[in-house]
Amino acid sequence: MKIAIPTMGAGGLDCERSGHFGHCDCFTVVTVEDGKIVATDIIDNPPHEEGGCLRPVGILANAGIDAIVAAGMGMRPMMGFAEAGITVLYDAETPRVGDVAEKTAAGALPVMGEEHACHH
Repeated sequence: MKIAIPTMGAGGLDCERSGHFGHCDCFTVVTVEDGKIVATDIIDNPPHEEGGCLRPVGILANAGIDAIVAAGMGMRPMMGFAEAGITVLYDAETPRVGDVAEKTAAGALPVMGEEHACHH
């Protein structure tokens, strides 16, 4: 399973998770097998102005991402991820990418619901 975590800075497990996936600097991609992190990669996020919140949906879908972890997102990108077959997981409490990755690998994060959607 390949999981994208919105990240501030250059990316990687020691970076800060971004609270807004559309404005993150990059996505740290974590590959999980049998509940363990086996690989990491970085996917740059284009500026938000270049395609808005749906642009990352296409980028992550083309990269074979299975899930994204977000602190919140609007209904439009949430529906876009669903249509692309990418599960949106919810975590608004964990600041470090590596800790988010560990929680995700352990199956400890819930699927994001409409109650977590941003309305802007």
